[in-house]
Amino acid sequence: MRELGLGESELWKSDESIGLLSAPTEIHFSITEKCSLRCQHCYTDGGDTLPDELEIEKLKRALDIFAEMKVFRLAFAGGDGLERAELFELAEYARSKGIIPNFTVSGINMTPEIAKKMKVFGQVNVSIDGAGKEYGIFREQEMFEFADNAVDMLLEAGVPTGINCLVGRRNYDGIENLFKYAAEKKVNHISFLRFKPAGRAKTLYDKEKTTHLQNISLFPMLKKLSKKYKLEIKIDCSFMPMIFWHDSAQESFKNITRYGCEAGNVHWLMQSNGIVTPCAFLNNAPSFSIFDIKSNPHQVKYFERIKNWIKSAPQPCSSCDHLNICKGGCHGVAEFVTGSFYESDPDCPFVVEYKKANNFIANQEIENELN
Repeated sequence: MRELGLGESELWKSDESIGLLSAPTEIHFSITEKCSLRCQHCYTDGGDTLPDELEIEKLKRALDIFAEMKVFRLAFAGGDGLERAELFELAEYARSKGIIPNFTVSGINMTPEIAKKMKVFGQVNVSIDGAGKEYGIFREQEMFEFADNAVDMLLEAGVPTGINCLVGRRNYDGIENLFKYAAEKKVNHISFLRFKPAGRAKTLYDKEKTTHLQNISLFPMLKKLSKKYKLEIKIDCSFMPMIFWHDSAQESFKNITRYGCEAGNVHWLMQSNGIVTPCAFLNNAPSFSIFDIKSNPHQVKYFERIKNWIKSAPQPCSSCDHLNICKGGCHGVAEFVTGSFYESDPDCPFVVEYKKANNFIANQEIENELN
């Protein structure tokens, strides 16, 4: 803010954690659930169009509402947004309203002509969970060629291009190969996303989730590889507990906008039928129609308990030095594993060690995870 020449503010001197916002800064904006790939690990159950999918004029009305709320960014989501004909019209409309649209693609349906149109987006990421043969751990192996070609076409078109990598226990050891690939392609970053239990991925979670040993070794590995390959990385908010396991991470993250669960506060999801939920990975969260906000602005009160979780955080979170930044880790995982959103992330290394020390879980369970 100082570099932009703005005046000083007392708020900049505060040591308090990020507070509650009047509106989210980013919306995951689903324009269709249609997707011909039907990946086995899809967290949105992408496949068929919802019977009550909104027509384009209503989607534009939703964008009008978000613009009035002063939302900064939209992450166009699906399904596969490229399977909806009005994708670029909607992205242009978002731009006209002062909202930056971003997009993630699988690579299928990409052509040089479509790649040029992608310049409307502030950032386009291609989903690649491993380079070459390692790509096929979660997706169909033959899809790597499409993803690889999409990266080339986007870069050739001058589109800011990155990679989304879903991290699970089976592709963990291939992360360095992905760094090599990304550095050779000269993408601008890799985003590392945690395998979470939502949509079809729920049936695979126990098999595919990262192990305890992988969780605690993730941050040092990514930090080392980022430096080695001179490549920027972004890390899923649900990985924050694994990062803060390392004391050296505390100072690194103290003064940047990276934090744990911000469901209902910084982030919202709007499904293609206009229903708003606090996060794409919560299965039983409160929801409301985006079109009810004007007539009943108190709808967002449904999210208050979720946003204020740290005020009633259980142990070990309540006494953790990282509580105000980590915010209990991923509550989508907590909800799936424990049955309650309001529990701490059960895969957090601090939680694992706390439960082990207090005999909540057998030592053998930890050993099984390590192995």
